[in-house]
Amino acid sequence: MKKMKTTILAALAGVFLMTSCGEGVYPQNEGGGKAVKQLIDKHFDADKQVQELVIKAKDELYGELGTVTVVYWDGDKQMEEVFSSSDGAKEPQETFGSKQKMKHLAKTKTVAVKEFDVEPIPYKVGEAAGLIPEDYENYALAEYTFSVDDNGKPKQHFTINTTKKGEGKMQTGRKVSQNYYPFSFKVDEAGKVVAID
Repeated sequence: MKKMKTTILAALAGVFLMTSCGEGVYPQNEGGGKAVKQLIDKHFDADKQVQELVIKAKDELYGELGTVTVVYWDGDKQMEEVFSSSDGAKEPQETFGSKQKMKHLAKTKTVAVKEFDVEPIPYKVGEAAGLIPEDYENYALAEYTFSVDDNGKPKQHFTINTTKKGEGKMQTGRKVSQNYYPFSFKVDEAGKVVAID
């Protein structure tokens, strides 16, 4: 048990150190959850009933906040409001699926935006990093999604992108590429992070 705690703390410290450069918001860093909450409080109606809140990184391997999106229904239209770290708040618009009248878009239960607790994100990411095999490194939160289950309770799932130890960037002409490996997790009813296969 002590070794697992040490591993989780070391992984959390590594996550914080790897993404602490720059002036943007990094949801996985210490204080990142609070910074995201401040943005949500500033740009979204805390009492708006939504079915989903999605936090996405700017790119796959860096972890800096790119967008925060809330999804909700307005009559028969599924709508989304987006805050972009580079462009600010955008006007609400109908989702692609709703415009195309896709049949899989079922109206689900909703909760107020304020019911999604984003502050513990850094700790959930740190806990998840402790579950990733040791031959991976450079953990970057790619996406963190809050949604609502059939009973109206908030649920969470997220993806961390990593690189494999020993693999570097590859250059072909002017193009530089890097392999990355996504690991998906959810938070169970007890609040514990669990890997998703």
